[in-house]
Amino acid sequence: MKRITMLFMVLLLSLSLLPLAFAADTASDNQASTTKSVDDFKDLKDLPQDVKDKFDSLIKGGVFNGLTEDTFGLDAEMNRAQFAKVAGIIFKLTIDETLTSSTFTDVRSDDPANSYALPYIEALKKAGLTNGYDAEGKTYKPSGAVSRQELAAFLIRGLGLEEDAKQATPVTDNTVDAWAKGYVALALEKNLMTNQDDDKFGGTKSATRKMLALASFEAKNLFDGDGTTEPGTPTTDPETPTTPAGEVSAEGKKVLFVGRDAASIPEEDVLVQDRLKALGFRVTNIVDRKFTAEKTEGYDLIYISNTVNGKYLKGGVMKDVAIPTVYTKNHGMYYLGLSSIEENAEFANGKSISIVDSKHKVASELSGNVDVFKEADPKRSYGYGLMGKEAKVIATVPGDKTKGTIYYYDKGTKADNGYAVKARISYFFYSGDHESVTDNAWKLLDALVLWTLQNG
Repeated sequence: MKRITMLFMVLLLSLSLLPLAFAADTASDNQASTTKSVDDFKDLKDLPQDVKDKFDSLIKGGVFNGLTEDTFGLDAEMNRAQFAKVAGIIFKLTIDETLTSSTFTDVRSDDPANSYALPYIEALKKAGLTNGYDAEGKTYKPSGAVSRQELAAFLIRGLGLEEDAKQATPVTDNTVDAWAKGYVALALEKNLMTNQDDDKFGGTKSATRKMLALASFEAKNLFDGDGTTEPGTPTTDPETPTTPAGEVSAEGKKVLFVGRDAASIPEEDVLVQDRLKALGFRVTNIVDRKFTAEKTEGYDLIYISNTVNGKYLKGGVMKDVAIPTVYTKNHGMYYLGLSSIEENAEFANGKSISIVDSKHKVASELSGNVDVFKEADPKRSYGYGLMGKEAKVIATVPGDKTKGTIYYYDKGTKADNGYAVKARISYFFYSGDHESVTDNAWKLLDALVLWTLQNG
């Protein structure tokens, strides 16, 4: 693709990197009502009962207020400031109500129309749900309208399904711009939105409060796991994991999954991402080439896949990141000084690992030598690390306790080179040969991920 075309596409995408939008309060009614219902709004009374029930749920839940005391405003357009507030509610973001200044030049605390949205807009940026309106990310355009195709993109991104949209078969609808065709396709597939009466999507038309409300109901159900389509349902065979007793639930936590730059997500990465989703995580995929420490902001956990190219971890790119991290690539541990071996840290023709701390929660009540592959294969090897003195070791290569296959460093501990660990960092041996991995191996990975999340 020519450079000018790429720049144009980047501009389009940057214009659409907005928060997930459903519908929202105006500046005059930005406090959610706990007493109103659908029957309090004269323009909602004649809607079909099933539609009224959806509006009622959102109004009583504090997601929507009316434009006036007795008018909801079905056909009114929704602006980006209103989007921000509802996104904050829907996604249960942490809102800092004490904020009085914004990172966007056009979001101000003295704006009589949109000042209420300032902390919500900042929360969206911190959570990675918006990069702003302009290509440089300097403005947010709080009073700007939103098109139907932008809404589709908001819904998909907010639900953590951006990579799915990239894989989706684009719609052939000529009312949808090229950049949005995958988002629209997935929004239609998930029943988040529908085509209009002419059987066209109408991508560039402004979204109304009615459209946003109905989309919000479906998206909220999907996000909360109550809908007919359950987010994060594994598409693979391994037994669905459960949260070990005593662990904090991963439900709704955000994982940044770092994998290899390829035409499509490697199959082994898809499999692990399905595991993470089944645990309750919201997963965002990023390719190694684009990964930086700055990209980790707003995430609860980072997962470094064994598929990544080790060169992108050189220099200890993660040394100042205070977010719990799981490495399945030994190079990442080495570059932080948490393992003393960089290359050739692989155990060939292995079938089992040896549990050396069977009482640890991560051990999942397993002990001794545990088969992690269905059979030995001379063409396959799995990884290990040479741990430092302050590492906590769960499992090793059989017969060699110096070679850790599952181990971690707690927050505040130090590597042998003096590096102080900013958040719990763990290592898992996973080789990527998913067809041969046993249920016990998956059980151990699930347990280690949840343990790492606790950030001890």
